[in-house]
Amino acid sequence: MARLKDFPWWPRAWVTEKGSSPATAEISKHGVLKNVRRFVGGLTLLVDYNGVIYTAIIDSNLSEDFLILLRHIMLQKWGEPMEVVESSDIGFDYLTKRML
Repeated sequence: MARLKDFPWWPRAWVTEKGSSPATAEISKHGVLKNVRRFVGGLTLLVDYNGVIYTAIIDSNLSEDFLILLRHIMLQKWGEPMEVVESSDIGFDYLTKRML
């Protein structure tokens, strides 16, 4: 199994409307998953970090079916620290071969 953060499509940068963004490591350590939104071709992750909402995009050549499944899995982690979400062992090997 692989951790979410080990996949090449896992976001490496976070942004907010206020412009400044803490290091990705800070979001990982202290951020809390608030939502996962779907858009055609990707997902938007929303994370609360010290009362400010930061977003990141998962946007790649992932199939629509895979994105739907990934969103469903991630929404089960709603309210958990990003450190836990990112380190979740997910058995995508079989699914990746079938859905990508």
